[in-house]
Amino acid sequence: MSTHELIALEVYCIHQGIDVTFVHSLHERGLVLITTEREVHFIESTQLARIEQLARMHYDLDINLEGIEAISHLLERMQSAQDDLRVLRERLSLYEGNS
Repeated sequence: MSTHELIALEVYCIHQGIDVTFVHSLHERGLVLITTEREVHFIESTQLARIEQLARMHYDLDINLEGIEAISHLLERMQSAQDDLRVLRERLSLYEGNS
């Protein structure tokens, strides 16, 4: 069971000025997670930054859902590559320190 805080999707969308159908479209594409309990949709507090980032792409930069999906995939790959690079640098520093 998740211990993350759940936020009602409709309340969040009204507060942020985001269309609820936009968030549902993100969910259908696997970009965000929506939890449903008793026919009410919720988002975890950990998803807020991601939804805000994707909403800015859509509303401020006028990027369609397909573009958001492609950009999101590339950002995930870039983050993974940066994580791998950090691990390799840490390993290298261990070897350089023993020389």
